Amino acid sequence: MTHVPAPAHPAADVNIRRWIRRRQIAAEGRVDVGTVYALTLAMLMAVALFGQPVVAVVWPRQPPAGGSYATVLVGAVAVLAAFFVVLRQLGPLSISRSDATWLLPAPVPRRTLLTPALVLTTVAAFVLGGMTGLTMAGHLAARPTGPTVLVASAATGSAVATLVALVALFCQQRPMTARVADGAGVAVGAGCLVVAAGFQAFGEYRLPFEGPPAAVQLAIGCGALAISIIAVAASHRRLDEWPTSPIAEASANAGAYSDVVYAVEPSYLTELSARRFWRRRRGIRTSSLVADRRVPPLVAQDLVILRRKAGKLWWLAGSAAVPTLLVDGPGWLLMGALLIGALAAAGLTAESTHSDAANPAMLRLLGVPGRWVTAQRLVVPAGVAGVWCAIALGALQVAGEFDGPWWALGVAAGPAAAAGAFQRAKASAASIGTILIDTPLGAFPAGMLLWLANGVDVLAILTLPVSIGLVTVHAPDVLGWHWVLAQLASSVLGCLILVKRSANGASRL
Repeated sequence: MTHVPAPAHPAADVNIRRWIRRRQIAAEGRVDVGTVYALTLAMLMAVALFGQPVVAVVWPRQPPAGGSYATVLVGAVAVLAAFFVVLRQLGPLSISRSDATWLLPAPVPRRTLLTPALVLTTVAAFVLGGMTGLTMAGHLAARPTGPTVLVASAATGSAVATLVALVALFCQQRPMTARVADGAGVAVGAGCLVVAAGFQAFGEYRLPFEGPPAAVQLAIGCGALAISIIAVAASHRRLDEWPTSPIAEASANAGAYSDVVYAVEPSYLTELSARRFWRRRRGIRTSSLVADRRVPPLVAQDLVILRRKAGKLWWLAGSAAVPTLLVDGPGWLLMGALLIGALAAAGLTAESTHSDAANPAMLRLLGVPGRWVTAQRLVVPAGVAGVWCAIALGALQVAGEFDGPWWALGVAAGPAAAAGAFQRAKASAASIGTILIDTPLGAFPAGMLLWLANGVDVLAILTLPVSIGLVTVHAPDVLGWHWVLAQLASSVLGCLILVKRSANGASRL
Protein backbone atom coordinates (compact mmCIF):
# COMPACT_ATOMS: atom_id res chain seq x y z
CA MET A 1 0.00 0.00 0.00
CA THR A 2 1.42 3.36 -1.02
CA HIS A 3 1.25 6.04 1.61
CA VAL A 4 0.28 9.48 0.31
CA PRO A 5 1.16 12.22 2.76
CA ALA A 6 -1.51 14.84 3.48
CA PRO A 7 -0.71 18.39 2.42
CA ALA A 8 0.66 20.57 5.14
CA HIS A 9 -1.57 23.48 4.14
CA PRO A 10 -5.05 22.46 2.92
CA ALA A 11 -6.39 24.26 -0.12
CA ALA A 12 -8.45 27.36 0.54
CA ASP A 13 -12.15 27.52 -0.35
CA VAL A 14 -11.42 30.21 -2.92
CA ASN A 15 -9.00 27.96 -4.79
CA ILE A 16 -11.45 25.05 -4.69
CA ARG A 17 -14.27 27.16 -6.11
CA ARG A 18 -11.96 28.59 -8.79
CA TRP A 19 -10.84 25.09 -9.78
CA ILE A 20 -14.43 23.82 -9.97
CA ARG A 21 -15.51 26.85 -12.01
CA ARG A 22 -12.72 26.29 -14.52
CA ARG A 23 -13.62 22.62 -14.91
CA GLN A 24 -17.28 23.50 -15.43
CA ILE A 25 -16.42 26.07 -18.09
CA ALA A 26 -14.12 23.59 -19.81
CA ALA A 27 -16.85 20.92 -19.85
CA GLU A 28 -19.94 23.03 -20.59
CA GLY A 29 -18.50 26.16 -22.10
CA ARG A 30 -19.51 29.71 -21.43
CA VAL A 31 -22.84 31.27 -22.29
CA ASP A 32 -23.72 30.44 -25.88
CA VAL A 33 -24.87 33.26 -28.12
CA GLY A 34 -27.41 30.96 -29.75
CA THR A 35 -28.96 30.15 -26.37
CA VAL A 36 -29.28 33.85 -25.52
CA TYR A 37 -30.83 34.49 -28.93
CA ALA A 38 -33.35 31.66 -28.53
CA LEU A 39 -34.39 32.78 -25.05
CA THR A 40 -34.72 36.40 -26.14
CA LEU A 41 -36.79 35.41 -29.17
CA ALA A 42 -39.04 33.21 -27.03
CA MET A 43 -39.60 36.06 -24.55
CA LEU A 44 -40.41 38.53 -27.34
CA MET A 45 -42.86 36.07 -28.91
CA ALA A 46 -44.52 35.49 -25.53
CA VAL A 47 -44.90 39.24 -25.04
CA ALA A 48 -46.30 39.65 -28.56
CA LEU A 49 -48.80 36.79 -28.13
CA PHE A 50 -49.90 37.22 -24.53
CA GLY A 51 -48.92 40.79 -23.70
CA GLN A 52 -52.21 42.45 -24.60
CA PRO A 53 -54.47 39.93 -22.80
CA VAL A 54 -52.28 40.10 -19.70
CA VAL A 55 -52.37 43.90 -19.71
CA ALA A 56 -56.17 43.80 -20.08
CA VAL A 57 -56.44 41.54 -17.02
CA VAL A 58 -53.93 43.48 -14.92
CA TRP A 59 -55.18 46.94 -15.83
CA PRO A 60 -58.69 47.01 -17.35
CA ARG A 61 -59.71 49.95 -19.48
CA GLN A 62 -62.97 50.57 -17.68
CA PRO A 63 -62.60 52.24 -14.27
CA PRO A 64 -63.97 50.29 -11.29
CA ALA A 65 -67.71 50.79 -10.91
CA GLY A 66 -68.71 51.04 -7.27
CA GLY A 67 -66.62 50.51 -4.21
CA SER A 68 -63.80 48.18 -3.33
CA TYR A 69 -64.74 44.57 -4.06
CA ALA A 70 -63.57 41.80 -1.78
CA THR A 71 -63.27 39.44 -4.76
CA VAL A 72 -60.03 41.13 -5.81
CA LEU A 73 -58.54 40.60 -2.36
CA VAL A 74 -59.66 36.96 -2.33
CA GLY A 75 -58.11 36.42 -5.76
CA ALA A 76 -54.81 37.90 -4.61
CA VAL A 77 -54.74 35.57 -1.59
CA ALA A 78 -55.47 32.60 -3.88
CA VAL A 79 -52.56 33.58 -6.15
CA LEU A 80 -50.17 33.79 -3.20
CA ALA A 81 -51.39 30.44 -1.85
CA ALA A 82 -50.80 28.85 -5.26
CA PHE A 83 -47.33 30.43 -5.36
CA PHE A 84 -46.55 28.88 -1.97
CA VAL A 85 -47.70 25.44 -3.13
CA VAL A 86 -45.57 25.68 -6.27
CA LEU A 87 -42.51 26.70 -4.26
CA ARG A 88 -43.03 23.77 -1.92
CA GLN A 89 -43.17 21.42 -4.90
CA LEU A 90 -39.93 22.78 -6.38
CA GLY A 91 -37.91 23.11 -3.21
CA PRO A 92 -37.70 26.13 -3.29
CA LEU A 93 -33.90 25.96 -2.88
CA SER A 94 -32.37 23.36 -5.17
CA ILE A 95 -29.25 22.77 -7.22
CA SER A 96 -28.51 20.60 -10.22
CA ARG A 97 -28.13 16.87 -9.71
CA SER A 98 -24.47 16.98 -10.71
CA ASP A 99 -23.79 19.66 -8.10
CA ALA A 100 -25.75 17.66 -5.54
CA THR A 101 -23.60 14.61 -6.31
CA TRP A 102 -20.16 16.20 -6.41
CA LEU A 103 -20.23 19.63 -4.78
CA LEU A 104 -22.73 19.13 -1.97
CA PRO A 105 -20.46 16.71 -0.02
CA ALA A 106 -17.33 18.62 -1.06
CA PRO A 107 -15.72 21.33 1.12
CA VAL A 108 -17.62 24.05 -0.73
CA PRO A 109 -19.68 26.57 1.28
CA ARG A 110 -23.41 25.99 1.07
CA ARG A 111 -23.88 29.69 0.53
CA THR A 112 -22.01 29.46 -2.76
CA LEU A 113 -24.19 26.60 -3.99
CA LEU A 114 -27.56 27.95 -2.84
CA THR A 115 -27.18 31.64 -3.66
CA PRO A 116 -28.36 31.30 -7.31
CA ALA A 117 -31.48 29.42 -6.19
CA LEU A 118 -32.21 32.01 -3.50
CA VAL A 119 -31.80 34.83 -6.01
CA LEU A 120 -34.10 33.10 -8.51
CA THR A 121 -36.77 32.52 -5.86
CA THR A 122 -36.54 36.12 -4.67
CA VAL A 123 -36.79 37.52 -8.21
CA ALA A 124 -39.79 35.30 -8.93
CA ALA A 125 -41.47 36.51 -5.74
CA PHE A 126 -40.75 40.13 -6.65
CA VAL A 127 -42.21 39.76 -10.15
CA LEU A 128 -45.29 37.79 -9.11
CA GLY A 129 -45.97 40.01 -6.11
CA GLY A 130 -45.53 43.18 -8.15
CA MET A 131 -47.93 41.94 -10.83
CA THR A 132 -50.46 40.95 -8.16
CA GLY A 133 -50.23 44.35 -6.52
CA LEU A 134 -50.66 46.15 -9.83
CA THR A 135 -53.68 43.96 -10.62
CA MET A 136 -55.30 44.89 -7.33
CA ALA A 137 -54.64 48.56 -8.01
CA GLY A 138 -56.07 48.24 -11.53
CA HIS A 139 -59.33 46.80 -10.18
CA LEU A 140 -59.68 48.86 -7.00
CA ALA A 141 -58.01 52.24 -7.53
CA ALA A 142 -60.00 55.15 -8.91
CA ARG A 143 -59.08 56.71 -12.24
CA PRO A 144 -56.84 58.54 -12.94
CA THR A 145 -54.22 56.72 -10.90
CA GLY A 146 -51.01 58.46 -9.97
CA PRO A 147 -47.54 56.89 -9.96
CA THR A 148 -47.51 56.90 -6.15
CA VAL A 149 -50.33 54.37 -5.99
CA LEU A 150 -48.68 52.19 -8.63
CA VAL A 151 -45.32 52.12 -6.84
CA ALA A 152 -46.99 51.50 -3.47
CA SER A 153 -49.10 48.63 -4.84
CA ALA A 154 -46.16 46.97 -6.59
CA ALA A 155 -43.91 47.34 -3.53
CA THR A 156 -46.53 45.94 -1.15
CA GLY A 157 -47.26 42.99 -3.42
CA SER A 158 -43.56 42.21 -3.83
CA ALA A 159 -43.02 42.38 -0.07
CA VAL A 160 -45.92 40.02 0.70
CA ALA A 161 -44.85 37.52 -2.00
CA THR A 162 -41.27 37.61 -0.69
CA LEU A 163 -42.50 36.84 2.82
CA VAL A 164 -44.46 33.89 1.40
CA ALA A 165 -41.26 32.66 -0.26
CA LEU A 166 -39.42 32.98 3.06
CA VAL A 167 -42.11 30.86 4.74
CA ALA A 168 -41.55 28.23 2.04
CA LEU A 169 -37.81 28.37 2.77
CA PHE A 170 -38.48 27.92 6.47
CA CYS A 171 -40.71 24.91 5.79
CA GLN A 172 -38.09 23.26 3.60
CA GLN A 173 -35.78 22.89 6.60
CA ARG A 174 -38.47 21.59 8.99
CA PRO A 175 -40.58 18.65 7.75
CA MET A 176 -43.05 18.72 10.65
CA THR A 177 -43.82 22.39 10.10
CA ALA A 178 -43.98 21.81 6.36
CA ARG A 179 -46.86 19.35 6.67
CA VAL A 180 -48.98 21.86 8.56
CA ALA A 181 -48.04 24.68 6.19
CA ASP A 182 -48.78 22.59 3.10
CA GLY A 183 -52.22 21.72 4.42
CA ALA A 184 -52.86 25.36 5.28
CA GLY A 185 -51.79 26.50 1.80
CA VAL A 186 -54.09 24.01 0.09
CA ALA A 187 -56.99 24.90 2.40
CA VAL A 188 -56.51 28.64 1.86
CA GLY A 189 -56.35 28.26 -1.93
CA ALA A 190 -59.45 26.05 -2.08
CA GLY A 191 -61.29 28.27 0.38
CA CYS A 192 -60.59 31.35 -1.73
CA LEU A 193 -62.12 29.64 -4.76
CA VAL A 194 -65.23 28.79 -2.78
CA VAL A 195 -65.54 32.33 -1.38
CA ALA A 196 -65.10 33.86 -4.84
CA ALA A 197 -67.79 31.54 -6.21
CA GLY A 198 -70.07 32.65 -3.38
CA PHE A 199 -69.53 36.28 -4.33
CA GLN A 200 -70.29 35.37 -7.93
CA ALA A 201 -73.55 33.68 -6.92
CA PHE A 202 -74.88 36.06 -4.27
CA GLY A 203 -73.40 39.37 -5.37
CA GLU A 204 -70.21 41.29 -4.74
CA TYR A 205 -69.19 42.20 -1.23
CA ARG A 206 -67.67 45.63 -0.73
CA LEU A 207 -64.88 46.03 1.76
CA PRO A 208 -66.04 47.96 4.83
CA PHE A 209 -62.96 50.20 4.81
CA GLU A 210 -61.26 52.51 2.36
CA GLY A 211 -57.58 52.49 1.61
CA PRO A 212 -55.22 54.95 3.28
CA PRO A 213 -53.90 57.99 1.40
CA ALA A 214 -51.40 57.47 -1.39
CA ALA A 215 -48.47 58.78 0.66
CA VAL A 216 -49.27 56.42 3.53
CA GLN A 217 -49.61 53.50 1.08
CA LEU A 218 -46.21 54.32 -0.38
CA ALA A 219 -44.61 54.47 3.07
CA ILE A 220 -46.18 51.16 4.11
CA GLY A 221 -45.20 49.47 0.86
CA CYS A 222 -41.60 50.66 0.92
CA GLY A 223 -41.26 49.75 4.60
CA ALA A 224 -42.61 46.24 4.00
CA LEU A 225 -40.31 45.83 1.01
CA ALA A 226 -37.30 46.90 3.06
CA ILE A 227 -38.21 44.42 5.80
CA SER A 228 -38.54 41.61 3.26
CA ILE A 229 -35.15 42.45 1.73
CA ILE A 230 -33.54 42.42 5.18
CA ALA A 231 -35.17 39.04 5.85
CA VAL A 232 -33.81 37.67 2.57
CA ALA A 233 -30.33 38.94 3.47
CA ALA A 234 -30.57 37.26 6.88
CA SER A 235 -31.61 34.02 5.20
CA HIS A 236 -28.66 34.33 2.84
CA ARG A 237 -26.26 34.59 5.75
CA ARG A 238 -27.66 31.37 7.27
CA LEU A 239 -27.36 29.28 4.11
CA ASP A 240 -24.20 27.61 5.40
CA GLU A 241 -26.27 26.03 8.20
CA TRP A 242 -28.64 24.22 5.85
CA PRO A 243 -28.76 20.41 6.20
CA THR A 244 -27.98 18.15 3.28
CA SER A 245 -31.19 16.08 3.00
CA PRO A 246 -33.65 18.83 1.95
CA ILE A 247 -31.22 20.14 -0.65
CA ALA A 248 -30.66 16.68 -2.13
CA GLU A 249 -34.40 15.92 -2.24
CA ALA A 250 -35.22 19.24 -3.88
CA SER A 251 -32.44 18.73 -6.42
CA ALA A 252 -33.78 15.30 -7.33
CA ASN A 253 -37.27 16.72 -7.83
CA ALA A 254 -36.03 19.65 -9.90
CA GLY A 255 -33.96 17.28 -12.03
CA ALA A 256 -37.00 15.08 -12.63
CA TYR A 257 -39.05 18.07 -13.75
CA SER A 258 -36.27 19.16 -16.09
CA ASP A 259 -36.16 15.65 -17.55
CA VAL A 260 -39.88 15.89 -18.27
CA VAL A 261 -39.37 19.15 -20.14
CA TYR A 262 -36.25 18.01 -21.99
CA ALA A 263 -37.58 14.59 -22.99
CA VAL A 264 -41.11 15.91 -23.70
CA GLU A 265 -42.52 13.18 -21.46
CA PRO A 266 -45.35 14.50 -19.23
CA SER A 267 -46.56 11.00 -18.33
CA TYR A 268 -43.56 10.74 -15.99
CA LEU A 269 -45.10 13.47 -13.80
CA THR A 270 -47.81 11.06 -12.67
CA GLU A 271 -45.29 8.51 -11.42
CA LEU A 272 -43.16 11.25 -9.86
CA SER A 273 -46.13 12.68 -7.98
CA ALA A 274 -47.19 9.24 -6.74
CA ARG A 275 -43.68 8.40 -5.50
CA ARG A 276 -43.35 11.72 -3.68
CA PHE A 277 -46.75 11.32 -2.04
CA TRP A 278 -46.19 7.81 -0.72
CA ARG A 279 -42.60 8.55 0.32
CA ARG A 280 -43.85 11.27 2.65
CA ARG A 281 -46.50 9.06 4.24
CA ARG A 282 -45.71 7.86 7.75
CA GLY A 283 -47.45 5.41 10.03
CA ILE A 284 -49.51 3.60 7.37
CA ARG A 285 -51.55 0.78 8.87
CA THR A 286 -53.41 -2.06 7.22
CA SER A 287 -57.05 -1.16 6.64
CA SER A 288 -59.93 -3.42 7.58
CA LEU A 289 -61.42 -2.84 4.13
CA VAL A 290 -58.84 -5.17 2.60
CA ALA A 291 -59.93 -8.05 4.87
CA ASP A 292 -63.65 -7.37 4.39
CA ARG A 293 -64.94 -9.97 1.93
CA ARG A 294 -68.13 -8.03 1.29
CA VAL A 295 -66.13 -5.40 -0.63
CA PRO A 296 -64.41 -6.50 -3.87
CA PRO A 297 -60.61 -6.42 -3.38
CA LEU A 298 -59.80 -3.88 -6.10
CA VAL A 299 -62.62 -1.59 -4.96
CA ALA A 300 -61.26 -1.85 -1.42
CA GLN A 301 -57.81 -0.88 -2.68
CA ASP A 302 -59.20 2.22 -4.39
CA LEU A 303 -61.13 3.15 -1.26
CA VAL A 304 -57.96 2.85 0.84
CA ILE A 305 -56.09 5.08 -1.63
CA LEU A 306 -58.94 7.59 -1.54
CA ARG A 307 -58.92 7.67 2.25
CA ARG A 308 -55.17 8.19 2.41
CA LYS A 309 -55.43 10.98 -0.14
CA ALA A 310 -58.06 12.81 1.86
CA GLY A 311 -55.91 15.95 1.87
CA LYS A 312 -56.29 16.28 -1.89
CA LEU A 313 -60.05 16.39 -1.53
CA TRP A 314 -59.63 20.02 -0.49
CA TRP A 315 -58.47 20.87 -3.99
CA LEU A 316 -61.42 18.99 -5.48
CA ALA A 317 -63.84 20.87 -3.25
CA GLY A 318 -62.31 24.18 -4.25
CA SER A 319 -62.13 23.34 -7.94
CA ALA A 320 -65.87 22.55 -7.93
CA ALA A 321 -66.42 26.31 -7.61
CA VAL A 322 -64.43 27.11 -10.78
CA PRO A 323 -67.40 26.58 -13.19
CA THR A 324 -69.38 29.12 -11.16
CA LEU A 325 -66.56 31.64 -11.56
CA LEU A 326 -66.52 31.08 -15.35
CA VAL A 327 -70.28 31.17 -15.89
CA ASP A 328 -70.15 34.66 -17.46
CA GLY A 329 -67.41 33.64 -19.90
CA PRO A 330 -67.71 31.81 -23.20
CA GLY A 331 -69.53 28.49 -23.27
CA TRP A 332 -66.51 26.49 -24.40
CA LEU A 333 -64.55 27.69 -21.36
CA LEU A 334 -67.30 26.56 -18.98
CA MET A 335 -67.57 23.15 -20.67
CA GLY A 336 -63.78 22.72 -20.65
CA ALA A 337 -63.53 23.55 -16.95
CA LEU A 338 -66.33 21.12 -16.11
CA LEU A 339 -64.92 18.24 -18.17
CA ILE A 340 -61.32 18.69 -17.04
CA GLY A 341 -62.41 18.98 -13.41
CA ALA A 342 -64.47 15.80 -13.69
CA LEU A 343 -61.53 13.99 -15.29
CA ALA A 344 -59.22 15.16 -12.50
CA ALA A 345 -61.69 14.03 -9.83
CA ALA A 346 -62.03 10.59 -11.44
CA GLY A 347 -58.24 10.33 -11.74
CA LEU A 348 -57.64 10.68 -7.99
CA THR A 349 -57.20 6.90 -7.71
CA ALA A 350 -55.91 6.36 -11.25
CA GLU A 351 -52.46 5.25 -10.07
CA SER A 352 -53.86 1.79 -9.29
CA THR A 353 -55.05 1.43 -12.90
CA HIS A 354 -51.69 2.69 -14.12
CA SER A 355 -49.97 0.06 -11.95
CA ASP A 356 -52.21 -2.66 -13.36
CA ALA A 357 -51.24 -1.70 -16.91
CA ALA A 358 -47.53 -1.44 -16.05
CA ASN A 359 -47.40 -4.68 -14.02
CA PRO A 360 -49.93 -7.19 -15.42
CA ALA A 361 -48.16 -10.12 -13.72
CA MET A 362 -49.76 -9.21 -10.40
CA LEU A 363 -53.26 -9.55 -11.86
CA ARG A 364 -52.29 -12.88 -13.40
CA LEU A 365 -51.25 -14.12 -9.96
CA LEU A 366 -54.57 -13.00 -8.51
CA GLY A 367 -56.44 -14.83 -11.25
CA VAL A 368 -58.99 -12.03 -11.67
CA PRO A 369 -60.67 -11.83 -15.09
CA GLY A 370 -60.03 -8.68 -17.09
CA ARG A 371 -63.69 -7.71 -17.12
CA TRP A 372 -63.87 -7.86 -13.34
CA VAL A 373 -60.72 -5.77 -13.05
CA THR A 374 -62.13 -3.04 -15.28
CA ALA A 375 -65.53 -3.09 -13.60
CA GLN A 376 -64.04 -2.78 -10.12
CA ARG A 377 -61.63 -0.05 -11.13
CA LEU A 378 -64.55 2.06 -12.40
CA VAL A 379 -66.56 2.04 -9.16
CA VAL A 380 -64.67 4.50 -6.95
CA PRO A 381 -63.73 6.99 -9.75
CA ALA A 382 -67.37 7.03 -10.88
CA GLY A 383 -68.52 7.89 -7.37
CA VAL A 384 -65.94 10.63 -6.84
CA ALA A 385 -66.53 12.20 -10.26
CA GLY A 386 -70.32 11.97 -9.82
CA VAL A 387 -70.16 13.82 -6.50
CA TRP A 388 -67.84 16.46 -7.97
CA CYS A 389 -70.04 17.07 -11.01
CA ALA A 390 -73.14 17.20 -8.82
CA ILE A 391 -71.55 19.86 -6.60
CA ALA A 392 -70.27 21.89 -9.57
CA LEU A 393 -73.59 21.84 -11.44
CA GLY A 394 -75.54 22.33 -8.22
CA ALA A 395 -73.49 25.45 -7.51
CA LEU A 396 -74.45 26.79 -10.95
CA GLN A 397 -78.07 26.09 -10.12
CA VAL A 398 -77.76 27.89 -6.77
CA ALA A 399 -76.22 30.86 -8.58
CA GLY A 400 -79.43 31.15 -10.61
CA GLU A 401 -77.88 30.36 -13.98
CA PHE A 402 -79.67 27.03 -14.43
CA ASP A 403 -82.88 25.47 -13.24
CA GLY A 404 -83.89 21.84 -12.94
CA PRO A 405 -82.24 18.58 -11.80
CA TRP A 406 -78.70 19.58 -12.74
CA TRP A 407 -77.28 17.78 -9.72
CA ALA A 408 -78.74 14.53 -11.07
CA LEU A 409 -77.17 15.25 -14.45
CA GLY A 410 -73.81 15.56 -12.69
CA VAL A 411 -74.29 12.24 -10.91
CA ALA A 412 -75.16 10.59 -14.23
CA ALA A 413 -71.95 11.97 -15.77
CA GLY A 414 -69.77 10.32 -13.10
CA PRO A 415 -69.36 6.93 -14.87
CA ALA A 416 -68.45 8.72 -18.12
CA ALA A 417 -65.68 10.62 -16.33
CA ALA A 418 -64.49 7.35 -14.78
CA ALA A 419 -64.28 5.74 -18.23
CA GLY A 420 -62.21 8.66 -19.54
CA ALA A 421 -59.89 8.59 -16.51
CA PHE A 422 -59.48 4.81 -16.87
CA GLN A 423 -58.54 5.15 -20.53
CA ARG A 424 -56.06 7.91 -19.68
CA ALA A 425 -54.48 5.97 -16.82
CA LYS A 426 -53.79 2.98 -19.06
CA ALA A 427 -51.99 5.15 -21.62
CA SER A 428 -48.30 4.48 -21.99
CA ALA A 429 -45.61 7.09 -22.47
CA ALA A 430 -46.04 9.71 -25.15
CA SER A 431 -44.70 8.68 -28.56
CA ILE A 432 -42.20 11.06 -30.14
CA GLY A 433 -41.61 8.97 -33.26
CA THR A 434 -44.67 10.26 -35.10
CA ILE A 435 -45.02 13.13 -37.56
CA LEU A 436 -43.54 16.42 -36.36
CA ILE A 437 -45.59 19.62 -36.35
CA ASP A 438 -43.63 22.73 -37.27
CA THR A 439 -44.06 25.70 -34.94
CA PRO A 440 -42.22 29.05 -34.74
CA LEU A 441 -40.32 27.67 -31.73
CA GLY A 442 -39.35 24.40 -33.40
CA ALA A 443 -40.81 21.01 -34.29
CA PHE A 444 -43.37 19.49 -31.94
CA PRO A 445 -44.16 15.73 -31.97
CA ALA A 446 -47.75 14.86 -32.83
CA GLY A 447 -47.58 11.97 -30.38
CA MET A 448 -47.58 14.51 -27.56
CA LEU A 449 -50.91 15.92 -28.71
CA LEU A 450 -52.35 12.42 -28.95
CA TRP A 451 -51.17 11.67 -25.41
CA LEU A 452 -52.67 14.87 -24.06
CA ALA A 453 -56.00 14.11 -25.76
CA ASN A 454 -56.09 10.52 -24.50
CA GLY A 455 -59.12 10.10 -22.25
CA VAL A 456 -60.37 13.60 -22.96
CA ASP A 457 -61.81 12.47 -26.30
CA VAL A 458 -63.67 9.60 -24.62
CA LEU A 459 -65.05 11.95 -21.98
CA ALA A 460 -66.12 14.54 -24.56
CA ILE A 461 -68.10 11.92 -26.51
CA LEU A 462 -69.73 10.30 -23.48
CA THR A 463 -70.76 13.64 -21.93
CA LEU A 464 -72.44 15.13 -24.99
CA PRO A 465 -75.79 15.50 -23.14
CA VAL A 466 -74.08 17.62 -20.47
CA SER A 467 -72.28 19.78 -23.05
CA ILE A 468 -75.42 20.32 -25.12
CA GLY A 469 -77.42 21.11 -21.99
CA LEU A 470 -74.91 23.73 -20.88
CA VAL A 471 -75.23 25.48 -24.23
CA THR A 472 -78.97 25.23 -24.86
CA VAL A 473 -80.71 25.09 -21.47
CA HIS A 474 -80.39 28.28 -19.43
CA ALA A 475 -82.67 29.80 -16.85
CA PRO A 476 -85.62 30.36 -16.96
CA ASP A 477 -85.69 27.17 -19.06
CA VAL A 478 -85.94 24.08 -16.86
CA LEU A 479 -83.77 21.05 -17.51
CA GLY A 480 -85.90 18.01 -18.24
CA TRP A 481 -85.31 14.56 -16.82
CA HIS A 482 -84.86 13.21 -20.33
CA TRP A 483 -81.44 14.92 -20.35
CA VAL A 484 -80.52 12.98 -17.21
CA LEU A 485 -81.71 9.70 -18.75
CA ALA A 486 -79.75 10.42 -21.95
CA GLN A 487 -76.57 11.11 -19.97
CA LEU A 488 -77.07 8.02 -17.84
CA ALA A 489 -77.53 5.87 -20.95
CA SER A 490 -74.40 7.34 -22.52
CA SER A 491 -72.34 6.73 -19.37
CA VAL A 492 -73.55 3.15 -18.97
CA LEU A 493 -72.94 2.41 -22.65
CA GLY A 494 -69.38 3.75 -22.44
CA CYS A 495 -68.61 1.69 -19.33
CA LEU A 496 -70.08 -1.46 -20.90
CA ILE A 497 -67.97 -1.03 -24.03
CA LEU A 498 -64.88 -0.48 -21.89
CA VAL A 499 -65.60 -3.61 -19.83
CA LYS A 500 -66.30 -5.70 -22.91
CA ARG A 501 -62.97 -4.69 -24.45
CA SER A 502 -61.23 -6.12 -21.38
CA ALA A 503 -62.30 -9.67 -22.22
CA ASN A 504 -60.13 -12.80 -22.11
CA GLY A 505 -58.92 -12.18 -18.57
CA ALA A 506 -56.06 -10.27 -17.04
CA SER A 507 -53.53 -12.07 -19.20
CA ARG A 508 -54.17 -9.61 -22.00
CA LEU A 509 -53.64 -6.49 -19.89
